[in-house]
Amino acid sequence: MVRVFPADNFGPKSNVMDRPLIAIARGGYSGESVISHQSAARMLEVLDRSVYDPVLLTIDRSGWSASTPEGEPLVLDRGSLSVDRGSGAEQVRMVLIAIHGSPGEDGRLQGFLDLLGIPYQTGGVLNTSLTFSKHTTTALLRQLGHPVAGSMLLHKDLPMDLPAIAQEVGIPCFVKPDRSGSSLGISRVDSEEALGSAIAKAFDEDDLVLVEAAMKGRELTCGVVELDGRVIALPLCEVVTSHSFFDFEAKYHAADTQEIVPAPVPEEVARECQERSVRIYRDLDCRGLVRIDHIWGEHGIGTIEVNTTPGFTAASIVPRMLAASDLGEAEVVNGMVKDALRRAGQPSER
Repeated sequence: MVRVFPADNFGPKSNVMDRPLIAIARGGYSGESVISHQSAARMLEVLDRSVYDPVLLTIDRSGWSASTPEGEPLVLDRGSLSVDRGSGAEQVRMVLIAIHGSPGEDGRLQGFLDLLGIPYQTGGVLNTSLTFSKHTTTALLRQLGHPVAGSMLLHKDLPMDLPAIAQEVGIPCFVKPDRSGSSLGISRVDSEEALGSAIAKAFDEDDLVLVEAAMKGRELTCGVVELDGRVIALPLCEVVTSHSFFDFEAKYHAADTQEIVPAPVPEEVARECQERSVRIYRDLDCRGLVRIDHIWGEHGIGTIEVNTTPGFTAASIVPRMLAASDLGEAEVVNGMVKDALRRAGQPSER
């Protein structure tokens, strides 16, 4: 005898007739996890709960876990990315990625979600894996005609000739872990004697290290976001710090760091920087909210870095840019969720 059962007796419930279940992913495998938790908390705060139903998804080296916004643990099926809140498995419909560093900014989480068919707001696997490597990003931008600093890549297991490195790149220079964010492990080197220790420090963070010529000038950063098919450049921010560069301490703890929005630069410089940032956003096939860092000096504007999952904390730059724009944090976060669901062919509202 053939028996026909209602489809929803099996597998996770889809929430299609209710508010879409949105997982805010936080944590990660790097020293940026503390910042990630703060970014996720802010996204949760501005997410419209009359439209979306949020849960928190924590990913760290101890494993994956889910919880309610109030912190109550939930049963998580990692294989399907569904949660049980007491009435059976419910399917996560979209993931807001707030993880800075691996696995949220290097394509790993994006690849997993692609396999499950679950949309997210950031760029895809190719975009995030490429931009997570400073060397690859710089090489690609150079090939596309965007001005960048001269640099060379070092491998931990290969011999190094420090005088040759200093000769090729020049002093002063910056030494950076190739795959790390929030300026972790980065040093400014002002003498050849300091180069070796700076490289060793960077190798503590990554097996690949980028040595990059220092561009002289003022540091300008530009947020770019795509909402409803429009790519929008946010007001520029100028970073002014007494530190030798905008490192982790200067970003999150230094009292004398100034992040001036809008940046006090000539209108034509602001326009060029915003237009450059939008071109890079499109050239690299970015998506969602991105921050692109530049140096403006006597030789024009040179690009330093592309951040595909920028910080969203009270101390982060992007919320200040949004405050100075016609957009608000809530409009951007909810808009990115809506766009991701629409791209996946899912209803974004009840």
